[in-house]
Amino acid sequence: MVSQTQPPGLEFFKEPRDAFGTEAVTLRLGRLTVTLGGLDSDLADQTYRRYIPYATRGTAESGGLILRLAKEPREYFLEPPETVENVRVFLACEGNRVRYVSYRIAGCFDTVALEGDVLLTHGDWEPYGRSIENLIRAAVAWHAVTHGGMLVHAASAILNGRGYLFYGESGAGKSTLSECNRRAQIVSDDLSLIMPDDQGQLMLVGTPFRGTYEEGDPVVAQVPLAAGFRLIQASEAEVRPVNRIRALAELIGNLPFVADSFGNRPDLFQQVEDVLASVPLAHLNFRKDDSYWDAILEAGY
Repeated sequence: MVSQTQPPGLEFFKEPRDAFGTEAVTLRLGRLTVTLGGLDSDLADQTYRRYIPYATRGTAESGGLILRLAKEPREYFLEPPETVENVRVFLACEGNRVRYVSYRIAGCFDTVALEGDVLLTHGDWEPYGRSIENLIRAAVAWHAVTHGGMLVHAASAILNGRGYLFYGESGAGKSTLSECNRRAQIVSDDLSLIMPDDQGQLMLVGTPFRGTYEEGDPVVAQVPLAAGFRLIQASEAEVRPVNRIRALAELIGNLPFVADSFGNRPDLFQQVEDVLASVPLAHLNFRKDDSYWDAILEAGY
C-alpha cells in the first residue's frame, strides 16, 4: 500500500510498466479533449461505450491531455473499506503537476505539458470503469481550470439557447431542481463544465457527467453561459442579489478536485475571478416546482 492520505510521489510514476494494450479513446468536450491511451480492446470498448456520444476512437490530433494507462503489479493503492462508503480520493498539486490516488488507480499529469501516466492495479473491489471515471473527472477539472474554464459541482440547464448553472453543496437541491424542470433542457444535475469558445466567450458545455438525471438525450452542444445561481430551498421562488466576493467564494467552494489545492495555486483564485467577470452570480430561492424559471426570467437573466 501507499500512504493512506497522499498520492505516490513523482518518481513512482517514472518506473517502467507494461501497458494494457495499444488502443486509445478520446473524450471531446467542447474545446477540451482528454485521451486515454494504452488500452486493450476490452477496456477500449468499455470506455468508448461509457462516453458515447462524446467519445471517439484514437488520439486527439493536438492540444488535448493525453493519459497513458499501464499495469501496476499490486492489488490496491488504498485499502478498500469493509462497508460501502463515498469514494476516497486524494490529490496533490505541485505547480502544473497533479497527482491522484484512489483504491485501485493512481495518476500523475501535467496540466501545461498535457500528458500524464495512469496506473491500474489488479484488485477487484472496484470496477475498472468507476476507477477510470473518477480519474477522468479530476483530469477534466484540472485541464479546464488551467485553460480558462472550470468543472463545477452544479446542475445546469439550457433555456432559450442560454446556459444556466445551479450550484451548492450536497443536499442544496440540484437534483430536486432538475427533476422539477418542465421547460428547459437539463445538461446535468451533478457536474457542469464551462469553457471559453474560440472567441473567448464562456460557454456551458455538455458532458457525460450527468449525475442521476436520465431524462432526454445527453447534451453534446455548447451554449453561452447566461448566469450562475447558488441554490437555497425556500417557500417561494426569487432571485436575490449577493455581494460579488461572497458569490465568487461560494462558487469556488464548488470546484471539485481543484478547490482543496488552491492553497498551493493562489494564482487560480484570480484566474477564476477573471473567467467569471462577465457572468452574473446571484442566490436563487426555489421551491419544488419550476417556478424558479419565472423568477430567473423576471429578474432579467
